[in-house]
Amino acid sequence: MKRLLLTVFLAITPLLFLATAATDAQAGFGLGLHYLKTLEDMEETSGFDSSSLGFLGVYSFGPGMLNFELSLEYVPNYILEEDLLQPSAYVFMGNKIYGGLGIGTSRFKGDWADDPFFDLRAGLKISVFDFFASYRIQELNEVNDLETDDLNSITFGAIFKF
Repeated sequence: MKRLLLTVFLAITPLLFLATAATDAQAGFGLGLHYLKTLEDMEETSGFDSSSLGFLGVYSFGPGMLNFELSLEYVPNYILEEDLLQPSAYVFMGNKIYGGLGIGTSRFKGDWADDPFFDLRAGLKISVFDFFASYRIQELNEVNDLETDDLNSITFGAIFKF
């Protein structure tokens, strides 16, 4: 019964947010770039660059001080020349200056990650631009060729919202 209620809640909640976003002046799409720096030292791992450039697509919505964001990140040639795809969802407090939490998952080598990642993000909105920094807590067990599966990272990015 608990599993059924949780499933129904998780299925209906995004629909309710999308329905309220239709009348929200803050709702909109955005495209952006981010620079990702993995904190774990992996100098001995061939084919791994600890810094990467990624692309973002986002949909933001929310009434005033409480805002939500659905995002899709694409990082080409992330590890061992394999691409990384990461859908995620965030909740933020604040307007011009904001902070919040996110959760997401990763698709790597055609498989979805076993564990979600968690993200702490802070940013500054100036006109149609959203500049942010985040700390991501992530393990990617799907990569057997690395000396560790700890891929915690710091990200700096910018999103153009339209």
